[in-house]
Amino acid sequence: MMYMKRGYMRLQWLGVVLSTLAFTASAQNNIVVRAQMDSAAIMMGDQTTVKLELSQDKGKFVRLPIIQDTLVTGIEVLKVSKPDTVDLKNNRIQINNEILVTSFDSGLYYLPPFKYVIDDDTFETQALSLKVVPVLVDTTHAEFDIKTVDAPPFVLWDFIPVWVLYLLLAVVIIAAGIYAYWRWGRNRKSGDAADAQQIVPPYERAVQALQELKESKLWQQGQEKAYYTTLTEILRVYIDGRFHINAMEMTSTQIIETLRRNEETKAVNQQLRDILAMADFVKFAKMRPLPDDNEQVMRYAETFVEETKPEEKAPESSDDSDNPE
Repeated sequence: MMYMKRGYMRLQWLGVVLSTLAFTASAQNNIVVRAQMDSAAIMMGDQTTVKLELSQDKGKFVRLPIIQDTLVTGIEVLKVSKPDTVDLKNNRIQINNEILVTSFDSGLYYLPPFKYVIDDDTFETQALSLKVVPVLVDTTHAEFDIKTVDAPPFVLWDFIPVWVLYLLLAVVIIAAGIYAYWRWGRNRKSGDAADAQQIVPPYERAVQALQELKESKLWQQGQEKAYYTTLTEILRVYIDGRFHINAMEMTSTQIIETLRRNEETKAVNQQLRDILAMADFVKFAKMRPLPDDNEQVMRYAETFVEETKPEEKAPESSDDSDNPE
């Protein structure tokens, strides 16, 4: 037992040293990714934390590592913390993330590198290893008696007659029918309002919607996800009405590829790409952008709408028709 404890302590000390050295840096892109564990050796059933760090310049779009229910077979993920962005000054930020893991099978496990996608490049941390030590079973104690059978818990549904259940089902069906009729009448009224809205050109509707979004101050109130969801929906509706493509049903990549072949959108296609990429990070990766990023995507959206609005046809001069050569 004493030798077991000494070996466990040595593995913990060695794991701390190896975890401290587990990082990858890219001097060319000024990007540093790091992975380390609180302890590289645990007893079966114990927990340890994998800490991920990313240091980069501001303004770069990053896709965080995708964490499943297990890191590898035998290493279970209990909790993944939300990304925490720290301002390092000098135009740099650090994004921290923690993964709480455990294991119930002894052995030495190899944890593959965690991958970050920044712009079009992929960066990997160094691989880690985790030693799971089995728990010794003390066989010197006497055996325990088997517990007696417990009484079943009280369940209300077992005492309710069947006819009561049928009555409740009939009430639910009638209520659903009344609600469906009410929604049908409401949709008819909203359909008439939508027809009237179609008269407003897509450009004017988009400008008005962007102005209303700015005045709502959603991201200033901590509602970044609602802010980016509304912003991308405004652009999708504008693109649908302006270029007659089904942008509401397309992915961000499909929209960018479709507009890339359009001469009117080539100049601002990169700005639209940045808006949609940032929105995807906020909505799906739960990243919290900086205030400068929130204001920049709004400027990009206004520029995209202004640069792609239809050109007004100049009226024909009456002098040309009155004085033909």
